[in-house]
Amino acid sequence: MQSDDKPNLEKQQERIDQLRAKVNAAKIAFLNGTPFGDKEKLSYEDLKKVAQEFIRATYDFQKQKYGAVKVKISVAKLLRR
Repeated sequence: MQSDDKPNLEKQQERIDQLRAKVNAAKIAFLNGTPFGDKEKLSYEDLKKVAQEFIRATYDFQKQKYGAVKVKISVAKLLRR
C-alpha cells in the first residue's frame, strides 16, 4: 500500500460504513413493511440489491488494501446478521 492510497482507503471505509448503516435500515424496513427510500414497501429483491451494493464495496476495499478478496460475504449471511 502506497501513501497516496491511504486517503482513498479512508474514503472507501467511510462508504462501507454508510452502506452498512443502509443495509441495517433496509433490513428493518423490510421486516416491518415500512417505506424505505422511494419505495412504499421494500421487497426482498430491493433488499438484496442494497446488500449486493455493500458486498461490492467491501470487495473493492479488500482488493485495494490487500490485493485480493480475503473475506467473502454472501447476501444470505449478511442479511442474517
